Amino acid sequence: MESVVRVLGLELIVDDIERAIALFTGVLGFELYERGEFALFAGEMAVVTDGVIAITLLQPTTDGDRPVLPDRSPRLSQIVLAAPSGSSGPEVGLVVESGLSISPTPQGFYLTPESVAGALGIATAIVVVSSGSDADP
Repeated sequence: MESVVRVLGLELIVDDIERAIALFTGVLGFELYERGEFALFAGEMAVVTDGVIAITLLQPTTDGDRPVLPDRSPRLSQIVLAAPSGSSGPEVGLVVESGLSISPTPQGFYLTPESVAGALGIATAIVVVSSGSDADP
């Protein structure tokens, strides 16, 4: 069975956003797509892309006008996947049949880091968005 789900992006929490940007753009040839303040939590973000996949780099801070991210340790924070039907397709049924619970979002659904940790051994959220959503870089 051929998968209709594709990797759209990754989200990494990093210690030093300057070094992370330098690695992806200066060494690996990615393009800096966007840079600025992180909208949900206190800190800085940058998005680098190779034209196919987007990698969001987050450097959270301990203060600011937005909430402070509780766990600021470097890690793979999210894997973002795109599916043609978002939250209404067969992917949802397969996830539920596997015993994992889903949390709906306006663009699709996500698996919590805790539920993914049971399968992968690391607490990483898996976010599934509709292929037609504005999440594409």
